[in-house]
Amino acid sequence: MSRGMNGKLAAGLAILVIAAAGVAQTPSAQAEDFFSALFGGFRMRPPPEIRMPFPNDDMPRYDAPRQRAFYGGGTAYCVRGCDGRYFPAQGNDAESKAQSCKSFCPASETSLVYGSNIDDATTDKGKSYSELPNAYRYRNEIVSGCTCNGKDSVGLAQVKVEDDPTLRKGDIVAGADGLVVASRNANDRRGVAMNFSPLPDSVRARFRQVPVVAKE
Repeated sequence: MSRGMNGKLAAGLAILVIAAAGVAQTPSAQAEDFFSALFGGFRMRPPPEIRMPFPNDDMPRYDAPRQRAFYGGGTAYCVRGCDGRYFPAQGNDAESKAQSCKSFCPASETSLVYGSNIDDATTDKGKSYSELPNAYRYRNEIVSGCTCNGKDSVGLAQVKVEDDPTLRKGDIVAGADGLVVASRNANDRRGVAMNFSPLPDSVRARFRQVPVVAKE
């Protein structure tokens, strides 16, 4: 290669180095434009930044109103009137839930509220749990004489299997003679003792195979 050609090549490389150095001192966006044009756009250009006309802090905020749960919707809670303590009430309908509530807490006045949680639960007349006279009182004190079972403030009354108002036909329960099955719904014939049928041997065999995960 001739000396003149070498000189031109060296001068061209010097110009390229100087141009690259000058671009390196400019903002990154311009550097990316330079290398994109030089090497065919191997580096992706960042997306443009979109600015909102107003900052979020200046935008008006509207809180959605809280809607109360309507009667009969959601979980049914049995509320003890003397201190506001509550527990889920079981049953097939409103009447059986009310009966279950009273059966497990016969020593105190009780009421039912319905809702997805206790804070939004309401009575059948639309009054929220928090509006009840002794709502959440149990959190701050133990009210003397406030009991469900007549013995202590936290326990529930024991309900005999045959008196359980939540029983449905086909429910399997443990009786004095072992596992038995309910022959009808508890509310089908009020005032009549619940009838239970012996569990078939094939079903009993399946229950014998259930592993014991814990025992005293």
